[in-house]
Order: sequence, then structure tokens, then C-alpha cells
Amino acid sequence: MTKNWPVNFFLKKTGDSTLADDVAVDEEGNAYVTDAKGNKIWKVSPDGEPLSVIKNATFFQRPGWINNFVGLNGIVYHPNGYLLVVHTSGGDLFKVDPKTESVHVVKVQGSLKTGDGLALLSPTRLVAAGLVNRLVESDDDWETAKVTGRYVGPAHRIGSSATVKDGDVYINHIIGFGFGKKTHVISKAAFAPL
Repeated sequence: MTKNWPVNFFLKKTGDSTLADDVAVDEEGNAYVTDAKGNKIWKVSPDGEPLSVIKNATFFQRPGWINNFVGLNGIVYHPNGYLLVVHTSGGDLFKVDPKTESVHVVKVQGSLKTGDGLALLSPTRLVAAGLVNRLVESDDDWETAKVTGRYVGPAHRIGSSATVKDGDVYINHIIGFGFGKKTHVISKAAFAPL
């Protein structure tokens, strides 16, 4: 069990404007938290102690505020020992080595703009929830990838996170346009091939 989340530690220490967003956990229990405003990743121990902050100029791929309005967002820990992280406004997918803090831009065929929550279906298949929910596949350990499917989901909703259970993908949709007072809708995703 972890202590209270250490985001306040980072806020006080850096004085930067931050927005803690998504979380991934490695096999040792360390948590990696994306900062959607500051384009960095906080590494936190299983005991809740701050360990490091992963910063890299590569996280700022495109100039202009519209391409950085929401930065690093969805994050997953891959069983091969690295992180996959999506940049929401820019649409870039990053492969991050948490030990060396090296960053590689995954060359993705297709768009991941508005990508939010990420979930691994398998070591070679990734779901990126967003305005359009996408299925992404890689056959070279995420050096390159291709968007192979899409799922739109309920009208007037934006997918914010994905969960995999028994091989099925469930998307949590936010923004309540057209659904009255409901705040979230969870749907089982059926990806149409591209």
C-alpha cells in the first residue's frame, strides 16, 4: 500500500504548473505518473517516495500552444521493461526507458492525435482511447507501429481510458453532451479494421 500521492512534493519543489494525469506501474511496484501540462513523467516508489522526474526535449515535438495544450497523457508499462506514452495534442507516441530515461519517438503510421488513456492488449497491440479510440500494432518492439483499427463509441463522448478484461476492451467515455446528467459511459469496444 502506498502513502498519500506525492504530487504536492513535486509541485512545491519545482514551482512548475503541473497536471498529474495517468499512471502506470512496473514489475517492482514503481509508479510512473504523466504530467499533461509540464510534459514530464514522475517516478514514485511503492512506498510513495518520489524517485525521479523524466524530462526530455523530445516530449515537445511540435511548436505552438495548440500542439501542447494537453501534453503527455496515457502511459503503460510494457513487459519488456519500457514505457509507452502518448502526447495528446501532438499525437506522438514515445518509448521511454525508465532506467536510462532515454526517449524514442515511435514512428506511427496513422494518427494518435487526441490520444488519452492507453492499455496493452498484448505486447504487440495497444489501445489508445480518445476522441476516436484506436487499435495500434507493432511487430518490431515498438520502434514503429501502425493504427490498424478504430472504434468511435457513443455519440458526443470522448474516450478517456481503456481497460482490458479477458481480451475485451472497455472504454470509459467522458463529456456528457447528449446523455443528460450522466457523467461517464463505459462501452465494450468493437474495433473496425482500417
